[in-house]
Amino acid sequence: MIHGGDIYTAAELIGKNSEDIIDMSSSVNPLPLPFKIKKKLIKNFNFLNRYPDTEARAFKKILCDIYGIPSESIICGNGSIELIYIAVKALNPQNVLILEPTFLEYERACRINNVPNIDRIFSLDRDEVIKIAEKKLKNTKYSLVFICNPNNPTGWLIKKENILNLADTVKDTIFLIDEAFIDFTPEETVIHEVGKIKNLLVLRSLTKFYGLAGLRFGYAAACNEIIEQLKKFIQPWSINSIAQCAAEEIIKDENFKNMSYEFFIKEKQFFENSLKKLTLNYFPSAANFYFIKLPKKGFPEEILNKGILIRDCSNFYGVDENFIRVSIKTRKQNELFFRELKKWLKAL
Repeated sequence: MIHGGDIYTAAELIGKNSEDIIDMSSSVNPLPLPFKIKKKLIKNFNFLNRYPDTEARAFKKILCDIYGIPSESIICGNGSIELIYIAVKALNPQNVLILEPTFLEYERACRINNVPNIDRIFSLDRDEVIKIAEKKLKNTKYSLVFICNPNNPTGWLIKKENILNLADTVKDTIFLIDEAFIDFTPEETVIHEVGKIKNLLVLRSLTKFYGLAGLRFGYAAACNEIIEQLKKFIQPWSINSIAQCAAEEIIKDENFKNMSYEFFIKEKQFFENSLKKLTLNYFPSAANFYFIKLPKKGFPEEILNKGILIRDCSNFYGVDENFIRVSIKTRKQNELFFRELKKWLKAL
């Protein structure tokens, strides 16, 4: 199975160049970065002989202005995935709860760090997951709870009131809220609450909405005590200067944000209309991808031969080979995907 975003392995398999692969497996904004960001990167090119700022001070200052979070409550990393692994290592949880199906790296981080007890809640019904979580948290003591919101791969969104209620129920349990896709529904973020609710650890990424997958930049916000624990395990100079430079510009670019919102609203409507015409089961999504159930397995391999990479979801916990996840790209690429899907369904 090819991991999401691995266009290099996909290209090898079908004998193409990686740049010829249409990657609909990774949920990254396809819009080009604003020219002013490219201009700033070129301007800073001559400073590559200097070490980067290990504290990412310039980025933190911008983030403080946006969210009103003090800089000591923020830590930056080489993508939010680095911070997932650091969080598990630093917090050393003994009993973990994961809401499934979800991002595979939560469990992998726990396995690598020898977490003794990993418990799961699985359901393809969001409300059922919340209900079971509430019950579990009342009856079992957990060190750490992972919640991806909006969730990958289902795309569902848990309202911030529900998350804050869960965190308030058990104040001695740390809730790691992975908000990698929250920029699509920014009003539902819980990042503003990290100063008030001491057991919240909020992760954010500039990979998805902001399209910086190749540069790797993410950050976490939490109370000072949690951030200080994480800092003990982060590697020095883990974020390069170019990534910091791009992050500083893109995070405050309101024009890019508005243009991206408009693009995704339009393409999500096209996606959903196309799925309805094919009478396929899919999950309503708050993010820029769709979790789809097909009547038969084998479509990811079939469409890869056409140069399109989508996410086979069979390695997500509790999910079978009939499920795929497809991210929204340009209209031309979206139309090509649906043409191939329609042909495949007709041939069944």
